[in-house]
Amino acid sequence: MVSLREITSSLYGAYMLARRNPDALSYFNISTEGFYHSFAAMLLAVPLFVFENAVDYKSIGTETSLVSFLILLCFALWISWGAYLAVMAILARFMGFSDRYSVFVIVYNWVQLALIIVWFPLSIIANGILPAELASGINLVFIIITYAYLWYIIRITLNVAGGMAVGFAFIEFLVVILIQATFADWLFTAAS
Repeated sequence: MVSLREITSSLYGAYMLARRNPDALSYFNISTEGFYHSFAAMLLAVPLFVFENAVDYKSIGTETSLVSFLILLCFALWISWGAYLAVMAILARFMGFSDRYSVFVIVYNWVQLALIIVWFPLSIIANGILPAELASGINLVFIIITYAYLWYIIRITLNVAGGMAVGFAFIEFLVVILIQATFADWLFTAAS
């Protein structure tokens, strides 16, 4: 079981990575145990993810019930999160960075939780208070910053060139889009 100390240290490590601190990786539990513990981030993200999307539900035109909508969104989150890690595992094996893959997974998992924590209040403010145009702009800026951060994490953890890191970040974007498209028909049902 992951400890509160490991969670807070990992989240602080995510913050230090965002600040480009060269010692940021020292805050993560870079071990076999730490690898498995990092998957707790997927579960820890759920309450914030559910609450934030429950708030957004009112503004979304769907006939899907709130509970079904939230369950489907959680499955989509977990599937896209896991699918990206699976794709990266395959690439790690065939591209020669499998020795660094576990460090990437540990950091990626905790960073995903950190991003959900940061996005939570921003989303509620942007989508609940601000005009739609401004909210869309904030959403877009956050997505851009998120992918720049992912690019940096890939470079640091996998020790790959910038161009390759761009490609790996783009793969995550494609995986997320594919999973969202797969779930879209279930999430956004219209009245008959």
